[in-house]
Amino acid sequence: MPYLICERPPESEGVKYYTIAGLPGDPTSPLSVDTNFGIHYDLKDVAPGTYNIRVSACNDWQCSLPSPLDFTVPEPPSVPIGLGISWT
Repeated sequence: MPYLICERPPESEGVKYYTIAGLPGDPTSPLSVDTNFGIHYDLKDVAPGTYNIRVSACNDWQCSLPSPLDFTVPEPPSVPIGLGISWT
């Protein structure tokens, strides 16, 4: 599955969560428990389409300027056709 990721910020910045503008519901994501990433947001439920998102890192006081990312979620593949059983 695809994930939205970024590098883990320095601990001194006190990042607690990220805002993700441009996805349905403009979600937030807590600082990842994975020490390799700051954000590790699962995109599996994002509907097909083109997205222009902006992500900000936030601490207890304020959020950073947003960082942009544009991506496209493709339509699912077509249904398999011509299914059958072959004895050869």
